[in-house]
Parts: sequence; structure tokens; C-alpha cells
Amino acid sequence: MSTPSNAEIFKQPHWRVIAAGFDTERWFNDGQAAGTGGIANPQPTRLPAGHYYYRFASSASSRHAQRGSGWWLDFENFSLIRRFAGEHGYTLREAARLMLALPYAWTRVDLQVRALLREPIRAYTGLGKPAQGADKGPDRGTRWIPTQHVAVRQLYVPGLYLQGQDTPLYESVFAQPIEVSALA
Repeated sequence: MSTPSNAEIFKQPHWRVIAAGFDTERWFNDGQAAGTGGIANPQPTRLPAGHYYYRFASSASSRHAQRGSGWWLDFENFSLIRRFAGEHGYTLREAARLMLALPYAWTRVDLQVRALLREPIRAYTGLGKPAQGADKGPDRGTRWIPTQHVAVRQLYVPGLYLQGQDTPLYESVFAQPIEVSALA
């Protein structure tokens, strides 16, 4: 079994804290464990090569953020969202926001990213936690709670994009080009 491409990065303990939804910058600056969203009790997992992985992104984000963010879904969990949308009359965009607890202030959820993993990587997996929307704007302080009757397991992959990297990890672990399509 080959070594996952992000094995060394994955060993760093702060990635689990980020996967759990904590804002590490605020934590390091003032000692407070402030956070919202993330995964409840993130568990390590290995993502095998040869499978497609999916994420929802924002057209307002940079190319690196769209393709290199740590938040992903495997095919089965992406299919749960797609099926839920079809069965309940939601668009895929609406179902993703609802099922993954994605406040308006965080993302437009107007892009779907699909990538074929060509090298194994490590990730954290688990069910999403509630997220707190912004006090102003369309969220109006809404507490976003992931759907409970259809539970979606999320993935958080450390190190896909780190500022200052010459070649982001996402460019080598995913077959290129990564598919990005607009959502209605």
C-alpha cells in the first residue's frame, strides 16, 4: 500500500482542530476555542485513488480555494444530496446548503467541483456540525443545522492548498483538469 501524498501534513495536529470547525487563528491569538461548523468528532480515513470526489464552491472564491479547499464529499454522500434534491423539489445548490449547513456568508454554492483522485490521500470524516450564519445579510444570525434524517458524511482533506506552495497538492493528487461546473 502506497504512502498517502499528504501523510506528513496529516500528522500535524492542528488539521484535526480545523476539521472540527475551530478557527485556529483566533484560538492561537487569544486562547479561545471559537468555532462554527466543521465535523463532529472527526475520524481519520484514507481516500483511495481511482475514485471521484466532489465539493461545492463559490464563483467568488479564488481558483485555489475552489479546487484546493479541504472540504469534500465521496460519491455516495454527494449522491445522497443529489437524490434528496430530486425527491424534495430542491435544486442541488439548495440541497447542498441545507444538508451541509452552509451559511450564505460562507459561500455562494454556485459551483460543483468533481475530481478524480489519482494518488491516495488522508482525510478526516464525519457528520457535519451546526454552523452560525453572519448576524447581518441574508443569514440574519441563522443557526444552520445539517439535516438529521438524512446524514451526510463530510471529508476534510488537509494540505490540498497551502499558501506559498510552488505546486499545490491538489494539482498532483487529482487528475487534471479538475471539473468545475456552474449550478443553477
